[in-house]
Amino acid sequence: MVIKAVFFDMDGVLVYWSMSVEEYMSSLYQKLGLHFPVEQISFVHEEVRKWWKERFLSGQARTREAWKEYDYRILQGLGAKGDLRGLSERMQCLRENVLEDADEKLYSEVKGVLRKLQEKEINLAIISHRPFTLSLKSLEKHAIKRCFQFVVSPETAMTPKGKMSLEMWHFALDKIRVKPNEALHLDDSYEWILGAKKAGIQPVLVDRKGIYSSITDCCVIHDLTEIFEFL
Repeated sequence: MVIKAVFFDMDGVLVYWSMSVEEYMSSLYQKLGLHFPVEQISFVHEEVRKWWKERFLSGQARTREAWKEYDYRILQGLGAKGDLRGLSERMQCLRENVLEDADEKLYSEVKGVLRKLQEKEINLAIISHRPFTLSLKSLEKHAIKRCFQFVVSPETAMTPKGKMSLEMWHFALDKIRVKPNEALHLDDSYEWILGAKKAGIQPVLVDRKGIYSSITDCCVIHDLTEIFEFL
């Protein structure tokens, strides 16, 4: 079957941060006058992330209020003092400028690959767990928004479980008007790749760091230039 559409995840596929999540969070806390060791932030972040993942997969939406609760729990775990609810609100406001604060960058091959895909008249779209507005801001920042027909997030597709829900994939396929076997999805998470596979979409795992050497049940590439092998 001829491939007519390619779906892209954002983080780890098109863009990356020049600092780790823990370093980024540390910089945000410092803006609030809070100082915690990166190692402590990393430990608490992992613990709260387990709660977040369980919450998300149970069908509860990724809303602004949910993110505030996430930050509240981390502040609790770090032993922060004072008005933690107020601090979590301020954290959320700071998060909305993540592209600049975390110095988000575009992978070097992205623009060339997108241009070649467009020349082949392949339809392109974003499927990401990022908040919808954050994905748009990123595409605009890197001047690649015009390359994509649309952006799908759990909120726009109204699918709280995101990529683990068949509804999210069906929503994207309906918008781009192709059959499942006419589409590829590129993602850097093996877990999310499985969602695309269940929907009948050919998954391609983007393994830039070489951490998925044992994966054999889906296609694996190491940068986006290798995508043309599947077209």
